[in-house]
Amino acid sequence: MSSRGGTGKRRWLCVFVIAAMFGLFAAEVWAEGEEGASVAFHGYFESNMVMRDQNGIQYGFMDHLNGVQQRNTLKFDVTAKTGLNWGNFAVEKLQLTYRGAYDSIFDFRANKYGDIRENIGASRFDYGLKDVRFENDLREAFIDFTYMGPGGTGFFRPGRQLVSWGESSPNATILDVICPKDQSYQLFFQNPDDVAIPLWMARVNYSPPAIAGKVKLNFDLLWVPDIRPSQFGPLDSVALNPAVGMEAPYVSILPFAGMRGLNVRQDVPTNKQEYGAKVTADMGLLSVSAAYYRDVNNDPAVVLTDFITIPGVGMFPTKALFTHPSQDVYGAYFSYQVSPLDLVLRGEIAQHSAQPVSVAAPELKTLAPLSLATYRLKPVTLYQLAIDKNIYVRWITTHEPVGFSLEWIHQRINSWESVFNHPEAAKAGSPVRDMDIIGLTMSWSWFEGRVAPLIAAAYNPGRSGAGGGSGYIHPVVSWQISPHLYSSLGLHAFLGDKTAKSGFAGLVGTSEATIKMGYEW
Repeated sequence: MSSRGGTGKRRWLCVFVIAAMFGLFAAEVWAEGEEGASVAFHGYFESNMVMRDQNGIQYGFMDHLNGVQQRNTLKFDVTAKTGLNWGNFAVEKLQLTYRGAYDSIFDFRANKYGDIRENIGASRFDYGLKDVRFENDLREAFIDFTYMGPGGTGFFRPGRQLVSWGESSPNATILDVICPKDQSYQLFFQNPDDVAIPLWMARVNYSPPAIAGKVKLNFDLLWVPDIRPSQFGPLDSVALNPAVGMEAPYVSILPFAGMRGLNVRQDVPTNKQEYGAKVTADMGLLSVSAAYYRDVNNDPAVVLTDFITIPGVGMFPTKALFTHPSQDVYGAYFSYQVSPLDLVLRGEIAQHSAQPVSVAAPELKTLAPLSLATYRLKPVTLYQLAIDKNIYVRWITTHEPVGFSLEWIHQRINSWESVFNHPEAAKAGSPVRDMDIIGLTMSWSWFEGRVAPLIAAAYNPGRSGAGGGSGYIHPVVSWQISPHLYSSLGLHAFLGDKTAKSGFAGLVGTSEATIKMGYEW
């Protein structure tokens, strides 16, 4: 195990060394007068305020508000074009991306999120409470070696980087399992690059000459020695007291919120490696990809250990071990532009060979063993089918069409066990064998594109015969005040039957309003 909280000084040193390397390299390039050499610097500063309705809008619209985030973020990119060429080969560019952040909610609401000290420590694999309050992260640092000649085009990219495979969906992770997600400080529906955790890896991408001048192939190869899990808010106990958890705004609504207050540890197989390959064929209006990835699960499989006996009550665990087993992920996706109808049809399918599926533990009602796995490793298949279409809706906007995206997602647990049907497991929220999500997104613009509304919504009907469904609605309006200054106002609201066995039911009591101001250059 390692502690991200104890690596701050090394990170600053790493940022300094790489920045100095960029500066010296650029100075050397300019000194030699290399043609095409340049350095670009761009980024943004953003302040984000989030107010949470503690009981959800369907029980009174924003009537129990509390501040849960006041995050101030600085992010910038430095791109150095080298101008170094040797025939068909080149050192194309050096890339550095930095992000730093400070969430002042821990100071504004010290009575709620107080006792925030570095020495409370990070007993998690890579995350402590300090990292939720502050961020100092070198997100990307890579170099591109390129080839462009009669044999096609390609690049070799070693370094820390973000890679995404598959069709983008806010409602499910289907094939995009490469970079884990950071769920420690915000809800869903963010920019995918902002919530993805960059990894150190080597990437090789190659496109041979087009076949018959029409079919274009592309091959993508990855080798990832940097094994990291998804990140959640700190759940650990304080001073080894399992009754007191380290508080943070997004702990209570995380998938593993029930582990809060336990001694949380993570067993991450850092000695293993991830690797994968993808091939894409572009044939005019149709693009098809097939991929394989050897994956260490980003989300954990939880084992409860170190049980204690409370007289007259029962046995309860004091420690939760988060394990991350390996699996094979196979999948494919496509995109087809249907010209006569002016729409895009896209789809995706993936099979995860050993996905942790949470299962309640009815045996806790009788006699708990010394350790108890709260999961089963199951093959899971996920499907996605979506239609994108621009339609003129005159009462919304007259100068351009409204963009509509309709999405259907289906998840199936391929291997079923009787333990999933146990009455106690059903009460506690055991999984649904077949789950569907229907999503709809609408987007358009006003005032020559300066104001851009967007509405996203999704619904999950849940388990048959076990209550109603649940879903969410996410309206947001972005305003480009000037070429550099921007703002947005958004709402995340979950609605439905919060006692139902459906995908969004656990979040029905949560609604958040977000106000954002930023300056970009």
